[in-house]
Amino acid sequence: MTIVRTNSGTATRLLLAYLSAATDVAVEPLGANEVRVSLLGSYREDAMRLALYLRLRAWEAGRRADGVDVKLELEAAEPPTSGS
Repeated sequence: MTIVRTNSGTATRLLLAYLSAATDVAVEPLGANEVRVSLLGSYREDAMRLALYLRLRAWEAGRRADGVDVKLELEAAEPPTSGS
């Protein structure tokens, strides 16, 4: 599972609402600015990290485009390097 830290409680609530609506995501709040996220399904570890990274970054960019001050910090979900 991946730990995602947000810059605010509002961002955390928005992220939880978004992820909870998806049927292929397990999400658990850990604190006011932190959630644990995992994609469900048959993924290799590197493919799951990449898919989750892209989904979260797309959500973050969409919120920013809507004028919401959102910043995500992902632990263990950075895309794999070409050497991995």
